[in-house]
Amino acid sequence: MRQRWYVDKYVPNSHIHWRIKKLLFHKKTKFQDIQIFDLFECGKSLVIDGIPQSCVKEEWIYHEALIHPALFLQIKKKNLEILVLGAGEGATLREILKHKNISRITTIDIDREAVGIFKKFFPEMHQGFFEHPKVELIFESAENFLGNNSKKYDVIYSDISDPGYYNLYSKVKRPETYFYKLIRQNLKKDGVLAMHSNNFSEVSYQDHFRLKRIVKKVFPRVYSYRAYINFFGGYWGFLLASTDKKINTLKISEKSLEKIFKQKNLNRKLKYLSPEMFKAIFTLPPFLKSKK
Repeated sequence: MRQRWYVDKYVPNSHIHWRIKKLLFHKKTKFQDIQIFDLFECGKSLVIDGIPQSCVKEEWIYHEALIHPALFLQIKKKNLEILVLGAGEGATLREILKHKNISRITTIDIDREAVGIFKKFFPEMHQGFFEHPKVELIFESAENFLGNNSKKYDVIYSDISDPGYYNLYSKVKRPETYFYKLIRQNLKKDGVLAMHSNNFSEVSYQDHFRLKRIVKKVFPRVYSYRAYINFFGGYWGFLLASTDKKINTLKISEKSLEKIFKQKNLNRKLKYLSPEMFKAIFTLPPFLKSKK
């Protein structure tokens, strides 16, 4: 914080300044440094280890983009088993439970203290869904859970605070594919991995494709998409991955999407995604299509 400004230094050569109205909370837990600001333009905002995570004025863009595309790919299934790596502020649970075909959500987070802080400061985001009867919250590292778990999931969401986290908390140096191989072992054969994946603009895209190349070593089907998130300073990338070669996000018609939205009554529940927006976020300009 400098001169009552929070400075986002995530991109080394391009810093973003947000004027601070008030610092609401600051504490270092065992695992991370948590700051909660009231920022002009953004409202209540979460920063972890100096990196912006979410702000209440637009968090729904990120969470709708992360959560719903993977569930659209599992539309014909009933009683979906979901695994969320990174409980965070609980908005992922809120979005998942807008779908009726959810049987169980297992949510993993390494930091019990942090989740308690988020519950207190972000009720408008989690809306009490941490206590939903379909939700099981386990405090453990994602790596340990995946390595010791025997259950298979229809969708796994990786929402740990910073992508490229395959060695985030491990004291043992692992191969770059290790974390994603663990995820694959925990997915059903037609299961889907959804994750966020770095800046993804026409200027800053290298880290997104670096991470995509790692994931493609484990999953035969990997699709990039992006959403513009003002708090992150531009387009933010996401990946959908699966071992099911039949999955192709680019072949889902707008008519099929309209049917899904009508069946699930999502037009009233979502503020960012629509059939048109789904097609838009998966549509990349030729410049980015040519990158690998």
